Amino acid sequence: MSGEAAANEPASDATVEEEVPPPPAPFAGNGPSERRRARVQLPPPEEDEGPTYFRIGIDHTYGPEDDEIHFQCARIKKLENLEVAGERLKKLILIANCVEKIENLESNINLEHLELYQNQVKKIENIQHLKNLSVLDLSFNKIRLTDSLGACQFDRLERLYLSSNKIVDVQNIFHFPALKMLELGSNRIRVIPPEIGQLIQLEELWLGRNKIVSMAMPPLPSLRHLSMQSNRLEVWDTSLFQNLSGLTHFYVGHNNLPDLPDDFALMTNLKEVDLAKNAITLVKPMPQLTKLEELWMNDNQISDLAEVRNLSVFPSLQTVYLERNPMHGLGNEEAETKYKEAILQSVPNLLQLDAARLNQNVRVITDGSEQQVMGIRKA
Repeated sequence: MSGEAAANEPASDATVEEEVPPPPAPFAGNGPSERRRARVQLPPPEEDEGPTYFRIGIDHTYGPEDDEIHFQCARIKKLENLEVAGERLKKLILIANCVEKIENLESNINLEHLELYQNQVKKIENIQHLKNLSVLDLSFNKIRLTDSLGACQFDRLERLYLSSNKIVDVQNIFHFPALKMLELGSNRIRVIPPEIGQLIQLEELWLGRNKIVSMAMPPLPSLRHLSMQSNRLEVWDTSLFQNLSGLTHFYVGHNNLPDLPDDFALMTNLKEVDLAKNAITLVKPMPQLTKLEELWMNDNQISDLAEVRNLSVFPSLQTVYLERNPMHGLGNEEAETKYKEAILQSVPNLLQLDAARLNQNVRVITDGSEQQVMGIRKA
């Protein structure tokens, strides 16, 4: 058979395999189920314009006859639109807002109480014309300097709050003749300026949670409350006892002070003393402290239970904190019982030992109607 004939011969029974294309590659993800997942075209993200703030006189309004404006947690960022209140305004209180600057108070010349507690104020400014101020509260802000107060003649200012700021040096606040309360706690103060002695009417001085290393103080004849808790005190300065003999409340807990010196007894007007969490090892008897009602000496280093006998020399004592000293025996039931018994033997009329009230009866007065309340079972 010729080649041509062979080419024209019908194909044999042998099957000719055709090349099959490979299956499509699976989608990324969870296999075939991914093919059935809807495709969603997301809209472009909206531009974030930041938090929403509100405005005095527009979002937060006040009456034309109001002499007090008080907005708390109102997301107010700016002092504005106070001209309507004008000279009538006596109190402006904006607590926990977002105010960044003291401004626009030119028309409020009779303001007596300005309270911007917990805002974002960085500078004390634009208030020197407010000569009737008796209360100025700028606590919990971001203030670093107080020198601008030197230009303010606040002859009626009685209460100045500057706690929880970033103040290092206390300056130009000692010329306010009527000042009775000065709050400087939770700042970064290291030194008490001797000029503080110019505040002869000062009754309360709060200096807790700073970095003060010396308790030396000039004479302050009117001072009754002094707090220096949580500082860096390690030495008693006897000048304090001599210069502040009128103190009734003295708080120096959470320092590293040693045992009380004899001159501590010069403060014969003391009613309440905080000596907690120091390095004290003795309960020093000071019978001169006849007015002492509360003594806090917990978390010290008193190891001898016999020391509590000295509590008997304080005739007015009502409250004692001595827990968590070594002699307490915390966690040892027998030791804790002896601790309580020894103290009550020394001060049988004690009203409170640590957190426990003593010698008090609770009288319940009822008409029986509580038995009708859901959840209360009848006896």
